[in-house]
Amino acid sequence: MARPCPSLLIPLALMLTGSIVAADDTGSLLVRGAVLKSGRWSPDEVKKGFSDAIQSVPFTTGEDKTQHVGTGIPLVSLLQKAELKTEKVPKHHELTFLVFVEARDSYRAFFSMAELLPKHGRTQAYLIWELDGKPLSAEQGPFRLIVSSDQAPDRNIYGIATITLVDGTQLATQLPGGK
Repeated sequence: MARPCPSLLIPLALMLTGSIVAADDTGSLLVRGAVLKSGRWSPDEVKKGFSDAIQSVPFTTGEDKTQHVGTGIPLVSLLQKAELKTEKVPKHHELTFLVFVEARDSYRAFFSMAELLPKHGRTQAYLIWELDGKPLSAEQGPFRLIVSSDQAPDRNIYGIATITLVDGTQLATQLPGGK
């Protein structure tokens, strides 16, 4: 059985654990990885670039189930703007991508691209920048992730620093037992 080249696995492992993070910029989030258009996004840039996708997102927090309304966009809108580095083979390559959302405190939420695409999945994930009509606090901003379709709030995270897209097909070939 062929073993994966350690020089390929080490950068990938570091990237996925957050050990390689661009200079901290608490006023924006970084979209990176297997995309054609990586870059930083501030709430103002998202408002301008996605004005037609802005939504009010009702959700609850805490044990007392406090009701809130966030203002934001579907996470998938920002991911599609970054343009995945897809190939013609395998078929439906875009469905194999993995999405890692990481907060400044290193808390992470993970998604498959398939679950985020409305045509394929039912996950309702939103990047919000306002809570109950007010900008997020410095601790919670610049963006907060709300996954309104989840039963538990474990993937609702705040202080988002990076969103990393990984080609799952490429990753699978680098793991032990891969191609």
